[in-house]
Amino acid sequence: MVNTMHRNINNFKLDTKQYRKFKHLYEPNSICELPIKWHKAKDFYIFDENGNRWIDMTSGIFVANAGHSNPKINQAIKDQVDADLTFAYQYNTDIRQQFIKKLLDISPDHFNKVVLLNSGSEATDAAYRLIKLWGRKYNKKHIVTFTGNYHGRVLGADLLGGTNASTSWSNITDSDIHRLPFPINGEELDETDLPQLDNIAAIFIETYQGWGAWQYPKSYIDKLYKLCKKHNILFCVDEVQAGFYRMGSLYGYMTYGNYKPDIVCLGKGLTSSLPLSAVLSTSEIIDLDSSANLSSTHAGNAVCCAAGLANLEFLTTPEFQINLQEKVKIFEERSNQLLKYKCVTNINVKGMVAGIIINDTPRTNNIVEYCVLNGVLPVWTKRESIKLGPPLTITIDAINETFDVIEQGIEKYG
Repeated sequence: MVNTMHRNINNFKLDTKQYRKFKHLYEPNSICELPIKWHKAKDFYIFDENGNRWIDMTSGIFVANAGHSNPKINQAIKDQVDADLTFAYQYNTDIRQQFIKKLLDISPDHFNKVVLLNSGSEATDAAYRLIKLWGRKYNKKHIVTFTGNYHGRVLGADLLGGTNASTSWSNITDSDIHRLPFPINGEELDETDLPQLDNIAAIFIETYQGWGAWQYPKSYIDKLYKLCKKHNILFCVDEVQAGFYRMGSLYGYMTYGNYKPDIVCLGKGLTSSLPLSAVLSTSEIIDLDSSANLSSTHAGNAVCCAAGLANLEFLTTPEFQINLQEKVKIFEERSNQLLKYKCVTNINVKGMVAGIIINDTPRTNNIVEYCVLNGVLPVWTKRESIKLGPPLTITIDAINETFDVIEQGIEKYG
């Protein structure tokens, strides 16, 4: 239907029934994505088996920061496999040590310990455990989180999330968790909404609220951080989606201010490919209680560490960083220009992530469908937002082409 420089869509239909036939037979019905069958993913492109090509504005799900099938990462994976070391449980390996050293080298100096795990959910779950142990030692019990935030699917991570309902299946809640309303309209922090300050163990934030890339007012985060430092409260950040230059800087929290978080949870863009996550913290917190079991069978897998090391080396090169800042400027400008349309109520953008907030969900779904039929793959949030987060290797031409398609969709359905 459309042939352009970066897109190539011919005779493609959104055949939801056929696409879901296999999934409904063999996988959970709750797994529901746009009806595109991925055949190949390269750089910032997605291909199906018929040669249709989309500009990927999802990075999979904010994973492929260094681009899909990055040649340097692929080669590192192949080299590790050829070295006949693909699994070593928690034993020392050179690649594990090299990866950990690289992660600490590029991170702020106050971090000196790393917990390696497999997924973002495991990382936030480990943080929950560390906070509980730290709170027990200092006789502090409350963990402050935010309504609507998302921290993962395992129980500990889910308990930290933005609603009690997400753990209703388990009949388990944590009365020590205190949720603040997310400042979605730019509200200032009201200290009276907090529990007794000296009884708070930690404040746990998602760098931005996922579904719409909603960010906190800087003054709000500044006040939270100052309260943490004044009252010996752990300041903890879920960077699973925001980390590794997604928001323009190494970690997204850095875009708010010069903070020193006590715990940072990492995942997704950590390897741009394979399952690997991490918790960054200090020896005082991570080694507080030797009974805390912070391991997992495949955590620190040799092949995943090889991918992670190659990924970090690629993302931190001066050439990549210079090009990234040029692209961020265009991405932010084109995002903010969408406010000229009446159906667009908010634009939440920082770095290379954007939430385009539309005034109703059916209209949003129509615009998403238009984008897919015209060679652009956005994140389908299934609600009133179109979310964008391309591989950071995307070109300026492809960014502009993407926003041209989005504007056409808005003009048609807005």
